[in-house]
Amino acid sequence: MAWNITNEDFFDVSALDNLKLKAAWGQNGNQGVGPYSTLARVNNGIAAKIGYEFASDPGVVYYGLKQTNLANSELGWEQTDSWNFGFESEWFNSRLFVDLDVYASKTSDQIFQRVIPSMTGFTSMITSLGRVDNNGLELTVRTVNIQKNDFTWSSALTFWKNWNKIAELYGEDLNGDGVEDDDIASGYFIGHPVRTIYGYERIGTVQEEDTEYMELNGVPAGYPKYKDLDGEPGISANDRKILGYRDPNFSLNLSNTIAYKDFELYFMLQGIFGGNDYFLNSNPWDYRNAGNGSRKNSTMYAIPYWTPENRSNTYITPAFPEQGDGRFLGLQSRGFVRLQDLSLSYRFNQPWVKDINISNLKVFFAAKNLFTITNWGGDDPEIGSPQRSGTYPSPTTFSLGLNLSF
Repeated sequence: MAWNITNEDFFDVSALDNLKLKAAWGQNGNQGVGPYSTLARVNNGIAAKIGYEFASDPGVVYYGLKQTNLANSELGWEQTDSWNFGFESEWFNSRLFVDLDVYASKTSDQIFQRVIPSMTGFTSMITSLGRVDNNGLELTVRTVNIQKNDFTWSSALTFWKNWNKIAELYGEDLNGDGVEDDDIASGYFIGHPVRTIYGYERIGTVQEEDTEYMELNGVPAGYPKYKDLDGEPGISANDRKILGYRDPNFSLNLSNTIAYKDFELYFMLQGIFGGNDYFLNSNPWDYRNAGNGSRKNSTMYAIPYWTPENRSNTYITPAFPEQGDGRFLGLQSRGFVRLQDLSLSYRFNQPWVKDINISNLKVFFAAKNLFTITNWGGDDPEIGSPQRSGTYPSPTTFSLGLNLSF
């Protein structure tokens, strides 16, 4: 639904050239899972390949069955109700354009993977979450800064912001305090965003003089050191807290187009602000047996891990066993500012172009992702990928081209 209010006789604002109000409402569902995901499926095959080992005789092939997921007969469709309000406006003889969209949505029975006790034989199952609320806005401001015969300069700024929170979970109150329980194992907390980071607050690395800390927690020097929040001696599960949120606070794009005669320069800065993630730096050792009981260096670069001689509070000892093939550096901001696009073009408008029946002739140089300003230590802050994570960082590309039409 839209209403161009400037077409009405009663509306008279001299500085406002055009104003369109708009609103929308919709409801949609989402199946969200593949076929048969609600059923308990079974795989069959050679025993070793499905996780069972019945015998060590290499001359005998054994076959077996393995259940791959838990059934959930109550799993249904998730439903989202959405509202959208906004306006499009034009000001000062088409020198300023302001567009705003504000939205709100409520998703009921959202489908997701829930962490469950491993004593069930599984670590997760597909289930439905009570309700998730999303509210946000998108604001675009475009300006014509200079407009002359041979020179023009225009700019555009776009701002995005989303507020996301869990309103309801499963309706459980296992501790009987009259308040619905959070799902700590899955990292879901009522009143907080879905992508919440929950854990221990790291305050450095255990040093050799931290004798009291080592005695209370049974850890050696070189291990990560955590903040004691509950006031009880030693680090326990009660010392965990919400550390941050993976989604950014807001995003911005700023672009400029500058034209002088037949030359045109365009560039766009892109950025996200806020948003955290854990950063895992690659392990300098391949812990698989190299054939002679030794460990093989596989990184091709040096990492200044903690040692008694290198008392780092950033890196911990490579002997720390709980990080798999990486080493925990702590929570890092994924905020960044990037020169995403840059292009310079020249359009040929000389008489000889028309003489040879060419309607348009333009040459251009373009580049993408020229530089990024960030404190993120991994490959790409936009997606939060750590080094050697199986993803590739955004490449820097250059191109030279020709646009030709007859």
